[in-house]
Amino acid sequence: MGLFKRRGAATNIIRPGAMSAAVLKHKIEAIGVGGIAEIMRIGFDGEIDDMPITLQITSISKEEFSGRVISVERQIIEGNTARKIYAKHGGGIIDFRFDDGDVKTVKESVDYQELSELRDVGNLVEVLSALDVRDRILVAYFDKKRHGTVNFEGVLLSQLRENRQFDMMIDKINGVSLDKQINKQFDIQRELVIDIAIV
Repeated sequence: MGLFKRRGAATNIIRPGAMSAAVLKHKIEAIGVGGIAEIMRIGFDGEIDDMPITLQITSISKEEFSGRVISVERQIIEGNTARKIYAKHGGGIIDFRFDDGDVKTVKESVDYQELSELRDVGNLVEVLSALDVRDRILVAYFDKKRHGTVNFEGVLLSQLRENRQFDMMIDKINGVSLDKQINKQFDIQRELVIDIAIV
């Protein structure tokens, strides 16, 4: 069983706007075990969650499915500092019953290959060339290992190799201030940098 057990909807009432059990099961089975899903839920008050739960599906049965919650922000911050992040959706295993009646949408998370094909490397190089050292920037980056996009904020330290590599001192990750800054080098050609903007 999962580390965090969801309470099933005892009366199987579908909340307004939620998908049926049959539709939910079809979507989850289409993604499959091992796939990454983004699930948007509807709360008891009828309000839609402000952000989706991203999880890797670990099992699918006739009546339910389970998934390991992926918290990219939490993993990276805790991996680089001594700070502990208590994310809204935690970081364990969650069990979902298909008839809970509280899932608004389910979609397969955009993967590394899709983002690679969609991004414009030429535009990123152009943006970087227009920046000056010490400019404060925001970098959207897809972390392949953790299956998610992260927003790094900090100061541009240098530009290298015809503006295809750059160093930055990161002091915020997804808006969370770090206790200890991180010095990181990015390679636009080799790594999946999605966007660069001045802040």
